Amino acid sequence: MVSLARNSRGQSVVEFALVLPLLFVLVFGITEFGRAWMQMNLMTSAAREGARLAVVTAPDVGRVTARVQEVCDAGRINPTLITVSGPDATDPDRRVTVTVEANFQVVTGTILNTFSGTIPLRATATMRHESF
Repeated sequence: MVSLARNSRGQSVVEFALVLPLLFVLVFGITEFGRAWMQMNLMTSAAREGARLAVVTAPDVGRVTARVQEVCDAGRINPTLITVSGPDATDPDRRVTVTVEANFQVVTGTILNTFSGTIPLRATATMRHESF
């Protein structure tokens, strides 16, 4: 009876050693996905802020870009590209589109010494220019 308990304990240690790397990958994957999702939401919010500023005022690319950069700075995001286009005179809807691009830095990959690097993300907001 005693030898059966000892064999069971050794088996549990081996099973734990086999499952632990998978558990780490799962936990760190969920963490990185959450961080990427948060950055994507902040970039979308920045694009919306810029588009809203452009549609309620005379579209000034400098002011819109500054507003998008301000929102990105508040979320500690370093955008690689901010694009403002519109309103086009030939477009009957007079749409304004603001696009924000940034690279997502994978952190846990450097900790686990597996996948590390950046993933490009893009957020776009399009709104109709309000005529006065």
